[in-house]
Amino acid sequence: MASIWKHPNSPFYTACFNDETGRRLKRSTKLSDRKQAMKAAQAFEDAVNKARCAELTHVAAFKVINDLVISIHGDGLDNRSISQHITDYQASLVIRKTKESTLKRYLPVFDGFLAHLGEARSKARLASVTPQELESFRNAELKAGKSSGTADFALKVLNGMFQKAFKHAIIPHNPVGAVDALENSESEERHPFTDDQVSALLAVADVEWQGMILMAYHTGIRLNDAANLTRLNIEGGKLLKFCDQKTAHRKKLKKDKETVVVMSHDLRSYFASLPVPMAKDAPLFPSLFGKQSGSAGGLSNMFGRLMVKAGIDPEQGVAKEGKGRRFSALSFHSFRHTMISRLANSGAPEAVSKAISGHSTDEAHRRYVHLDTAAQEKVVAKAPRLWKPAKASAA
Repeated sequence: MASIWKHPNSPFYTACFNDETGRRLKRSTKLSDRKQAMKAAQAFEDAVNKARCAELTHVAAFKVINDLVISIHGDGLDNRSISQHITDYQASLVIRKTKESTLKRYLPVFDGFLAHLGEARSKARLASVTPQELESFRNAELKAGKSSGTADFALKVLNGMFQKAFKHAIIPHNPVGAVDALENSESEERHPFTDDQVSALLAVADVEWQGMILMAYHTGIRLNDAANLTRLNIEGGKLLKFCDQKTAHRKKLKKDKETVVVMSHDLRSYFASLPVPMAKDAPLFPSLFGKQSGSAGGLSNMFGRLMVKAGIDPEQGVAKEGKGRRFSALSFHSFRHTMISRLANSGAPEAVSKAISGHSTDEAHRRYVHLDTAAQEKVVAKAPRLWKPAKASAA
């Protein structure tokens, strides 16, 4: 029969009960109230009795603990289903003012995970999700043609939900942590444009796309950010000020949310050459303003057609089946790699290129640096000369 005992030096009662073999066990209840501690001891013994009779299923175990928690605290354990947790987590993302573009990337992950689990498993409790199920979902994403980076991103999205549940003591551990990340064997790395390629693009582009290209080449601005610039973003004809839509929400200080770039001679000359003075709040590129980057008529495809017209190979990766997107090593985003690499190769301090690019971490910034051999030659030429060839002996 269950009983309780308290050590003189401890504020908590210890539960004493027999296990399924008859051995006497002691487990701390972490309770200082005698009546509540006795309830806990009895719950321990009830669970052992069910185990002895091979009746301690997941449902039975949950009921034993849930009844105990209700008797002590009044409220039971969180019994929401996996699908309900996902619904509630999505609602919390909206409340936290997560960017709409980010939500659009997250929603297919949640829908795909629920579809992978199936209707019956989706109704189970969140704590029942296993690392094996998560790994199976990740592998299914790969089989559907997605890259290893995209498949791992799906686990990263799910990790946010499971980690929140763990912090709130809804689940005993985060199962995502037990799934090893994939080794990205695919060489999907964005390449910088050469100056000749940029000149070729400028030669075939209309006036607005010329401005977009010059903006990206000199400042590394992203496609949508460039298309949505107005005259208000230019200060004194020399400074470009804008909020990077991808990273601004992650920057805590208001003054850090705005990227400020000194415009190059090319950019100042471009805006000076425009025939009609623009209104104060007029879009810099009217026909592109407000357009989305994706879709058939989107900005990305418009730039892709410019590349074809300029005779530039986008250097596409292997074609993928299913839902996989074919990677292009050269795209508008390559201008960020171009700008950052150009500064690095010219010897500009990293702090300067980080300020222009808007990167907040060294790790993110260095992924964009492509050093050429000319930069190495400048450094190698400064190395001390320590070795001298021996003089040839006289014959």
